[in-house]
Amino acid sequence: AFTKAQSGSGQVAGIVGEAGVGKSRLLLELREALRKGQHTYLEGRCLHYGSSMSYLPVLDILRSYFDIKEGEREFVIKKRMSEKIGQVDETLKSILPPLHEILSLKVEDDDYARLEPPQKRERIFEAVRDLFIRESQERPLILAVEDLHWIDRTSEEFLTYLIDWLANTPILLIILYRPEY
Repeated sequence: AFTKAQSGSGQVAGIVGEAGVGKSRLLLELREALRKGQHTYLEGRCLHYGSSMSYLPVLDILRSYFDIKEGEREFVIKKRMSEKIGQVDETLKSILPPLHEILSLKVEDDDYARLEPPQKRERIFEAVRDLFIRESQERPLILAVEDLHWIDRTSEEFLTYLIDWLANTPILLIILYRPEY
């Protein structure tokens, strides 16, 4: 699946098994088997108490991507986000307000702030999608989401949305879940 994704044919791989069977270990072995520096790997996790916390695995992925540490000051986070997006593609600066919103940072864009919740949700989906797709054009991108059986509804809708856009991208989405999901 990773080889296909590298060649530009996005892939979704599901790893399903009972608790304790070794799904996470299999993911770890994959990470160890792939050559360092030839791909970007980002991981999010769903928590058993997190089904009411919107975007939980997406937040994990974004915090990792932007190297956001617990307790960091907001202006430091925003500066790092702006710099990182500027390095990837200066034209992506327009995705900053929705990313600030999802990360619970103050949004300083009046036009974005006036949007209705469904419009904001759509802009968040588009912003995260655009970031992932653009990042994958630099190096193949592996996105892993663990414990999908505990996913919140909004994150599940986002992953469904993202999957529709993967066909011609070098992105491998790996989802780990139990059979009951």
